[in-house]
Parts: sequence; C-alpha cells; structure tokens
Amino acid sequence: MLQMHRHNTYIIPYKDKFIIYQPLNKFAFIGNKAMVGFVEKILEHRNSSRKKTETIVSFLNANGFFNKYDLEMLPKSPDVYKPTVVVLCMTSACNFRCSYCFANGGEANHSELSPELGRKAIDMICQNACELKTGQFVVSFHGGGEPTLPFKKLQELTDYARQKTIPCRVEITSNGYWNERKTDWIISNMDNLTISFDGIKEVQNQQRPLVKGKNTFDVVMRSIHKLDNCGAHYGIRLTVTNNSVARLEESIKFLCRTTRCPTFQVEPAFGAGRALTNHQTIEKKAFIRHFLKAYDIAVANQRHLYYSGARPWVITHCFCTAHDHALVVSPDGILSSCYEISSNDHPLAQAFHFGELTAEGDLRIDFTKRERFQNRIQERKNLCQQCFCYWHCAGDCPAKTILPMSFDNNTFSQRCEVNREITKELLIRSLIDNQGIYIEE
Repeated sequence: MLQMHRHNTYIIPYKDKFIIYQPLNKFAFIGNKAMVGFVEKILEHRNSSRKKTETIVSFLNANGFFNKYDLEMLPKSPDVYKPTVVVLCMTSACNFRCSYCFANGGEANHSELSPELGRKAIDMICQNACELKTGQFVVSFHGGGEPTLPFKKLQELTDYARQKTIPCRVEITSNGYWNERKTDWIISNMDNLTISFDGIKEVQNQQRPLVKGKNTFDVVMRSIHKLDNCGAHYGIRLTVTNNSVARLEESIKFLCRTTRCPTFQVEPAFGAGRALTNHQTIEKKAFIRHFLKAYDIAVANQRHLYYSGARPWVITHCFCTAHDHALVVSPDGILSSCYEISSNDHPLAQAFHFGELTAEGDLRIDFTKRERFQNRIQERKNLCQQCFCYWHCAGDCPAKTILPMSFDNNTFSQRCEVNREITKELLIRSLIDNQGIYIEE
C-alpha cells in the first residue's frame, strides 16, 4: 500500500491495477500505473502532458477529488466526561454456555446489579442529558451474562427510566431464549434489540447450547418470528468460529429466507475467554473469504451485513463512543470503558476499569486511569494513520487491540489484515456496481 499524503489520498494495489481512494471524500476509482503517475504529479504540482493533465484534472474536479474535508464536522471527545448513555450489565450469570464466550459467561461467582445502583446510574445519565439539552438519554442492557435473567429488575429499571422527565431510548442485547411472557414484554418495552444468534440449526445448537447442553435453536427462532410478526426493530449478531466459518453463507441464506431481519453483524470469535480455551478463534483468510460470500448473499436479498472492523461508509475519529459517551456499569458497580470488559477477572480489567458507582450513589472516577487509557488509544491511532482504513476504524476496537499487561500498542492487531482486505473488497464491489467510480453521498 502506498499513501500520498496530499489530500489524504491512498493508492491500493488490486490485481494489475490500483484503487485510488480518498476516504474523507468517499471517492474512489480504478486506475492503471499511468493514472497513478498522473495523479501523483497533480497532487505534487509537477508538470505533465498538458492535454492529458487537463482531462484528468477535469475528471477529478467533477468528482470532488480536490474537496477539503472539514474535520470539524466529526464528533469530538467531550472536554468533560458527562455521559448520556448508560450500559447496565445486569448479571454475570448466563443460561447459555457458548463455546466462544469472551466473558466466560456463567462460570464465575454470580453477581447481579442491584435496582438501587441501576436507578442511581439512570438518574445521573438523565441529569446529564437535561444539562446538555440532548432531548433524550439511552439505557442499554448488556453484559457478560444474559440480561433478561434478572427479569423483574430489568422491568423495574425500564419502568423507572420511562418515568423520567425527558424521553428515554431503551435497548437490549440478548440471547433471545425467552418464554412467551418475556417475549411480549420485551417487544412492548424495548426500542431496539440485538439478538445473538449464529444461524442454521446445527451451528446454533453446537455453538450456543444451554448450560446442560440442551439445544436452543427452536426457542430463539420462535422469539425472532415473534419479533418479525410484531414489527419490532432488531438486528442479529452472528459469531463465526473455526468450526462454523464454512457454513456462514448457508446461515445468511437461511436468515434471509426465514426472517425479516434487516441487519446482520458478523464477527469472528476473538481470542479471549472460552474462544481461547476451546480453540474457537478463526483463521483470517477463511473469515475474509466466507464473509465476502455472505455479504454478497445479503446484498442480493436486500439486507445489510457488516463486520465492525470494515465499514467504508463510516467516517469517524473513534471506533466506538463507549469510553467518552457511556457509563458502563458492571453488576458490582465497576465502571468500565467497554461492556465486554465488565469483570475484574478479565485480563484487560486493569486498563479498562476506571472507577465505581458506590451503593451510596457516589461516582468515583480515577481520572489518571482514564487519561492513561485515552493516551493508549491515541498511540494506537497514531500508528494507524498511514492505513487507508484509518478513517473507518480509527485504530479499531480497543478491546481487540490493547494488549494486556505489556501495555505495548506499537504493533498492528491480528484484525488489521482482515479490516484492510474486507474494506478493499467492499470498495471493489462499489466500483463494479458504479462503472469504476465510487462516490458515496
């Protein structure tokens, strides 16, 4: 990969040609070596053949190549930590024993978020939203366990949030293993849902069984069909392991055929928790190959399928906003920069945990740890600025790139090759669909 520093232009080799790409302008086109030479000379204000140069400049100018992107348009990290989103990790208990669970869900001593702590967190977020005049706040139920297990507490906290003086958006990420009563309440009370579900029956039952090994496919599919019938807003998150990657296309075909789900998020099993101990992590080239085939299937069925590390439609300063805009509260009241790292037992806890919400309602924040965490993210971003994916992944997910204990950020993560290859292939698909020119409005 060659980068031209002027105008944030990248030259990406592709077969015997090149993708000339400006991520900030959301513009790309295919060129040969001669075209790359012309573009390089134009950007460096060097002379070239006048007639050819005028033609190329006219083409580039018509497509916004010389536009200067205003980086001030991008959301910035707030000067003061004043989150308007609360992520309540309800419990460490889980009724599933997923083969790849990053949190070893259900294995440790079980703890649950108390309603008192949950209410105090909601109070803080609502007050912040009122002071910042955002018009609403967000409550998201998540965590290293299944958030619907302490169901009465879930109901109580949802009702409490709804009674506030400004509107509240309520979201949940769940395994979808609900009885009819839970399903009806969830549909009536959640504004958005993410269902963790891995596809066809054989894969779901193998990767996501109940604690004692019982199958889960039929119950979760029943929940999904109920969501469809009621017009609920939801998406499905599929995790791919080395055992299931070859069946990803089959799973996406099945979900397109049997559900109305508009959005599928596909993620490779990450090397943490049971994914590591059960050898569920996936070979990079296999994930790239099968993801792209699944992507094409989803597009053909008018669905959106994505992977978090490759999103050329996004221009951003940060991979996610959890650290700056969310109050992530563990069942024990620990404050974390990531919902995936809520337990003290996680190897990254030292880096990601920065305080606590006490039983008395005090928010105790270690601002030195927050600053250290922010500095590590910035170090990572500095390393990535030469990459054409930089403005899409902004250094990628901190939970996947920050190394435990060593505090060494000066290496690219294992996801980087995946991110680059998939982003490049998505650009190629857009170029093919648009006669060799990619422009996103």
